[in-house]
Amino acid sequence: MCIIGHVDESGLTPREATAVRLAERMARDPHEVDDDFFSQLRQHFTDEEIVEVVFAASIFNWGNKFNITMRMDAAPDGSYETGMRYP
Repeated sequence: MCIIGHVDESGLTPREATAVRLAERMARDPHEVDDDFFSQLRQHFTDEEIVEVVFAASIFNWGNKFNITMRMDAAPDGSYETGMRYP
């Protein structure tokens, strides 16, 4: 689980925790994905898998930025809670 910059790795495998840390770095500042971090990634992922994880994190990150910018909310008649608040 990730809570704004803090990764609780207790329920994650080292591979999963590394992927979450990658997504956090990409969302916060992609320049944080430096050579040292790539070395950590390569301990758990092949180059092809790194491309896939970066692509997936990019799509989710784009979606989050889009939703926040557009102040998206759940449908009133849907099963998700409405009244989203954005800081």
